Amino acid sequence: MVALIAASCGTPEERPDAALEPLALAPSFTIELPPAEPATAITRIDAFLGEPDAPRITSLSEAALEGVGRGRGGRSVAFVVTLRDGTRGYFKPEQTFSSGSYAAEIAAYHLDRALGLGRVAPVVGRRVPWSRLEPVLSEHAPERLREVVVQPDGTVRGALVWWIPEALPSLDLGRGWERWIRLDGALAITPFQRPREYAALASGTVPIPTRGEGPSAGDPDRGDRAAELSDLVLFDYLAHNTDRWGGDFTNLRTREPGGPLVFLDHGACFLRHRARFGYMDARLRALQRFRRSTIDTIRALTMDDLRARLMGDPLGAALDETQLEHLEERRRVLLEHVDATLAARGDAVWLER
Repeated sequence: MVALIAASCGTPEERPDAALEPLALAPSFTIELPPAEPATAITRIDAFLGEPDAPRITSLSEAALEGVGRGRGGRSVAFVVTLRDGTRGYFKPEQTFSSGSYAAEIAAYHLDRALGLGRVAPVVGRRVPWSRLEPVLSEHAPERLREVVVQPDGTVRGALVWWIPEALPSLDLGRGWERWIRLDGALAITPFQRPREYAALASGTVPIPTRGEGPSAGDPDRGDRAAELSDLVLFDYLAHNTDRWGGDFTNLRTREPGGPLVFLDHGACFLRHRARFGYMDARLRALQRFRRSTIDTIRALTMDDLRARLMGDPLGAALDETQLEHLEERRRVLLEHVDATLAARGDAVWLER
């Protein structure tokens, strides 16, 4: 299974060195916006691409473990599991590999649902007996046995992700696709690539490729693709997902050819030691068009609400207070960027879909 930023200080084309340090907005910067309309309470059912989560979450949480197989793809340790009721899942255990955080997978799911995006497959925290996992790992990757964290009671904590049954084709955007989510056209140096490669280009360590290299992006393949990609950039910024645009975009996939985007693989999100990175701020700065409903939901998001959601998982809160503070800082910076872009460009920033 493949279990898914125009600022006041100038664009990345004008200041490529800005990629290397987090975005800083002037403390005195203020924007006059019209009064917000009174909020209307909306009851929203958690769902994945319109399909309710509840039955899948119940199975992932409660159905007995039937079979365990090797999980393929990526550096982290993972297992494919089958439950007695026929449900399949992808179990990412607690492990020492820093980019394989099971807690980050759970937190990304709850953040996605708190924002009403419905793009992350259902995830639940669960304990699995090490005796069911150890034989599989011993057979296929014995050198990885020491990476799995086993609890004193002989269980392994982890994220059990609902297995999406359809094949998930990669989305080939083409060179210069960023113009779909910008008002100023394509970028000279795109931040939507591996961080090290972007930093090397932005710092002048390596020459900027000519625009003739690689196929150019045409029009989006569907009417809402630009809005989906805008949502993805915003979601990744909040989740601190540094791993979306590396590895030949293996984490940029759709549920079917030409279908809706699915947000995959969030084990490297919510890093605790730092709230922001320069290349993540560069991705935010590159984004100049937004879906209005997404921005409204981000404005309404509170860490108290998200904390309450996280506490509902069987393994408890997947984010600690430091991680929540970092998320709130990124939310603030994101909204400052949106407000600055709106003040400068007006309603042209809003995507229709």
